[in-house]
Amino acid sequence: MRMRGMVVVNAAVWFVVAVFGATTQRVWAQTSAAATQVSESRPGAPAPAAVKAMAFEVVSIKPNNSGNQGGAWGVSQNTYRARNTELSRIILQAYLGMFPSQDRLKGAPSWVMTEPYDITAKVDDATADSWKGLRQAQQVAIAAPMLRAMLEDRCKLVAHTVPTEIDSFALVIGKHGMKMKEAQPDETAPPRFARFEGGWMIVYPSMKGPDANQTMTYLQVTMAELTAFISLGGKPILDQTGLTGKYDFEVPLLIDPNPPEAEEGAAPAPRPDAAHMYDWGAIGLELKPIKIPALNLVIDHIERPSEN
Repeated sequence: MRMRGMVVVNAAVWFVVAVFGATTQRVWAQTSAAATQVSESRPGAPAPAAVKAMAFEVVSIKPNNSGNQGGAWGVSQNTYRARNTELSRIILQAYLGMFPSQDRLKGAPSWVMTEPYDITAKVDDATADSWKGLRQAQQVAIAAPMLRAMLEDRCKLVAHTVPTEIDSFALVIGKHGMKMKEAQPDETAPPRFARFEGGWMIVYPSMKGPDANQTMTYLQVTMAELTAFISLGGKPILDQTGLTGKYDFEVPLLIDPNPPEAEEGAAPAPRPDAAHMYDWGAIGLELKPIKIPALNLVIDHIERPSEN
């Protein structure tokens, strides 16, 4: 991922975290709808066994005791890296795909959900070559069996999947029609922006100056890219707009991106989901609640990672 202009996100070449003050809304890089959903064809079956031929060459797993907020994880060049990241997130990515929500993991001890780790897992040269030119979602799909092998070896992880229904949203055109303009292929990029896979861009509120309206600006984005982006780490959002072009639009935020910090010892404010973060009606769209079939992952056994 290439970042231009003022960096307002905790960025690495592998993923992005956008921080809205104390509410810390994680917004991750655009993923592909083709990201592998492991074992979707066999609901209720044991979680997939790791393919022994697919394994990392070198793995380091260390507790992160920094006390810092936020983490990042994903593939960069010949390495899968996680920084300050709970094992629950790595487990879910390994077994269910890119970024399922945390409530899809069942039976996990509390430390799996709360204790952060740093992970560096390198692949051999042949695997690294096969990753070149692939999108992050495709790289993670290839890395998934290696992640499962790592977790089964270092954490003695045993898990299985169970079918379920999860709350979701469908993005549709509102009753008054959509209010976005089609993007022009030769339009000039703004002075400060973040560019994502596929070439689409975001201008975050803090890129616009302290007195600017609290809005998010999307440029050159398809509805498929938009829904994939705002789904990550939260409830899935399906594109049912029927729109196939690329669009530019500015959507008002319904939350304060820079709220006052919570008093010491007070519980942090809940993280808003996409349904409550944007004023969708302002751009002629609407989110309708739906339910979709999915899998949960149930942990049967897990131990803290063995030492390096």
